Amino acid sequence: MLQSVQAPLAQRPGDAGDLTRFVDHFAILGAPVDFRELCARAVPPATRFVVFDLDRTLHLDRNMGELLGWEICAHLSYGTSYLDDLEAARTGGRIYLERKRLLGSLRYMRLATAHWGPPGLFYLLWGKIAPRWPRLRRHSYLRFGPEPVRAIQNIPQHALMHRIAGLPLATARELAARVWKRYRPDQTVEREDIAWLRQRCPGVRVIISSASPQPTLEAAAAQLGVDAVVYSSLEEHEGRLSAPCDLRRLACPDAAPHRITPPSLGRINAGRAKLDELYARYPALREPGVVSVGISDTGYGEDHCWAEAFTHLIDVNSSSPFPPIVPADARVRTIVSADLLTRGEKAARSAGSDAFLDPRRKPRAPAASFAREQLALRLRTQHTTIEALSRAILAETQRLSDERAVHLDEALLADAAIETAVATFNCSEGNARALARRTLAAELRRRQAVTRKLARVDRPISRLTFALTRELESARAELDEATGR
Repeated sequence: MLQSVQAPLAQRPGDAGDLTRFVDHFAILGAPVDFRELCARAVPPATRFVVFDLDRTLHLDRNMGELLGWEICAHLSYGTSYLDDLEAARTGGRIYLERKRLLGSLRYMRLATAHWGPPGLFYLLWGKIAPRWPRLRRHSYLRFGPEPVRAIQNIPQHALMHRIAGLPLATARELAARVWKRYRPDQTVEREDIAWLRQRCPGVRVIISSASPQPTLEAAAAQLGVDAVVYSSLEEHEGRLSAPCDLRRLACPDAAPHRITPPSLGRINAGRAKLDELYARYPALREPGVVSVGISDTGYGEDHCWAEAFTHLIDVNSSSPFPPIVPADARVRTIVSADLLTRGEKAARSAGSDAFLDPRRKPRAPAASFAREQLALRLRTQHTTIEALSRAILAETQRLSDERAVHLDEALLADAAIETAVATFNCSEGNARALARRTLAAELRRRQAVTRKLARVDRPISRLTFALTRELESARAELDEATGR
């Protein structure tokens, strides 16, 4: 449950004694391209693994897990058969109010407010506003620790999982498939593209790894025909997913879930957890000479750690693209930054439209390419600062290691108590079940207190990590400016 500190850059020096280095090649493709053109320019034929993120990687400006949550509200409010009749006329968007069903619309607003109001407001403040306001963003590091994005995203992720756990898994799968079909115009990669990629790269394994829940990833696998999907997992019990072990009102407004996933059986597939699971399933990723490609929108920098795992990185339609300075021991050698055309844009272009680009798109930097030597010359100042900050983070992590170890031991004890409390809750009924829930809630509060204590201990590291993150963003922005953006 509690993760050890992972600084944005490596803590082992390279051959020259530095903790950081430039990539060998960095390219900005400029104008949006279709997926096959991107692969022709950025995916070597010898590639053995291609790993996609999901949401805004495979769809322009759409979070498929979030959309599933809103679809669950519509399902509970209007009923499946009525939604089936209306599907052909429905358009994109989170909220759906049906004027012909007043009671259903009122029920929809009540459910949406109860289910998504608290976590939505929390995420609006810390996930949307804070990144745009430096002082509040800095405070998020001090409050949530060196990896604030992961901690902040946990709240809406758990809220969604609570909603899915209230349905039969078969129903959640049907709703996820419905959402995927509705947003096909925004899709950037199609089943035919995956088949083409396999012809280009014989023997390649194509994988989607995302923090989204099981039904969403299963819908993606069915639509795209990939080899495997890795998702945030919950215990499956009697045709349903058990609720996550997070009973904070921000994430769980209900009185009591029907069943709770033991912490040992639940996992949020986000940040470094993605890499840990990929390494466990595909140890060949770490073998010398294996060519691998990671493709992600890496929103809010959450997949920047992919530099450790893949020889080639591609950020697509990204608001937080990969920086050109990486850990000294990272596998990545080449980074490509691109915008991917959607199915709808390609159709409009084929129809002869001059204004085929989606209005949601933001201006991008013109095409440019930088070799390692050019990066070193242009970003010398930033690299010096990034190297110094990386060394300071390493020093602070070592200085605080004993104090952190005390709290990590507390966390292990709290996790064991939570595991026991969940087992008691799941096998209890009536008054005993209510008592078990109160016991579990108390253990969860104890665990959250440990998390807060560790965040306070980590504040020197968090301050440095915030400064390092800003400096990495500055280095990436410098390349955009160099192209005349």
